[in-house]
Amino acid sequence: MRKWQIGAVAVGLLAVTGCGVPGGGGSNDAGDTEEGDGSIQILGAIPEGEAVGLNAALKTFTDETGIKVTYTPSTDFTTEIRTKVNGNDAPDIALFPQPGLVGDLTESGDTLPLDDLIDVDKLDDTMIPGLMDSVEIDDKTYGVPIRVSMKSLVWTPKNFEESGYKTPTTWDELMSLQDDIIAKGQTPWCFGAEAGADTGWVYTDWVEEIVLRQEGPEFYDDWVNHEVPFNDPKIVQAIETMGDIINKPKNVRGGADGTLSEPFGDSPLPLFTDPPGCEMHRQANFITTFFPKDVQQDLAGNVSVFALPGNMEGGFDGTPVLGGGDMATAFTNDTDVVELMEFFASPDFGAEWAKAGGWLSPSTEFDNSNYADPMFGEIATLLQDADTFRFDGSDLMPAQVGAGTFWSEMNAYVGGEKSAQEAADAIEESWRG
Repeated sequence: MRKWQIGAVAVGLLAVTGCGVPGGGGSNDAGDTEEGDGSIQILGAIPEGEAVGLNAALKTFTDETGIKVTYTPSTDFTTEIRTKVNGNDAPDIALFPQPGLVGDLTESGDTLPLDDLIDVDKLDDTMIPGLMDSVEIDDKTYGVPIRVSMKSLVWTPKNFEESGYKTPTTWDELMSLQDDIIAKGQTPWCFGAEAGADTGWVYTDWVEEIVLRQEGPEFYDDWVNHEVPFNDPKIVQAIETMGDIINKPKNVRGGADGTLSEPFGDSPLPLFTDPPGCEMHRQANFITTFFPKDVQQDLAGNVSVFALPGNMEGGFDGTPVLGGGDMATAFTNDTDVVELMEFFASPDFGAEWAKAGGWLSPSTEFDNSNYADPMFGEIATLLQDADTFRFDGSDLMPAQVGAGTFWSEMNAYVGGEKSAQEAADAIEESWRG
């Protein structure tokens, strides 16, 4: 019997007759667990092409339980899930691409707390530290993480250490490494932010990484929730720290102006020239899809990676990780849904998805030998070693800020049109409306 089945059986023994609460609204009480009908409907934002591994994992669940599961991808998930919930037509389970919407629907009483359905204490113990914070509301848990991505990655040429460079473990060591690379006549960073109308998100990622390391996760949460104004001196300091990296002479390929015009997808390519055009490139794990095809065929053999260091002097003690992920949230309380949520919560979940590729487990106990690509096993280890996890802050801010003024004002700052203080003031003004 697999680990997830043990918990599911235990919950099943507690099931009593009663009404499920699909899209019900009200008290945020899971209520009684009714008997399932042998089928589950899931709605999510994971596109059909990326859901091959998910469907393979769900097939394993069906083969072992006899419960039929249908996953429906949505191209406009935010609108569709709100419409369905408001129309009392919620799916049994929804896979949310970011936790902010889970919070919104929990406030309206439409999601089910999982505390009475599965062992959330055990779930918290096995997940990457900090990950569950995003779905814990008023001391109750409203989601099970099913996949994560990692942004806090620094990619290097394969011969990085053979060139005499040591992987930094602290922020100060990273800053010193820049000087060592420059002293050898090489360029520390490749850095590209051009993304058409979306230009700016690469800079905001950097600022978020620095805020998280400089001030720690609690301040980061307060900032993202606007309990700290955007023009707080600590945020201005974080912007200036990013500026110190970008504006440092010979530190960034193409200089500050070059980062504005270099497409983000092209910016890692100099890692693979001979000799390398730069020694480091910070970007999320998705960037591997922009690497040359021959590099992609053997990632572990062609490129190295380390976690963007933490342990910033006077800041957070440890290495935090910035990323994204999907959360499974229940709208129906029946024995089938409970059993599937236990399946999602198991450290074993996702072995099929890992073999299909493009997926990272949120569990610290997942067997990394399941990853078809050894590079994903390396990244998974970095995630499992992280001291805390936080979601991309700009994704959690109001759209006019997170995908608006935060981007445009960072472009203005990097372009020399505004100071860090002026940019932060403008963002704060936009947030206040």
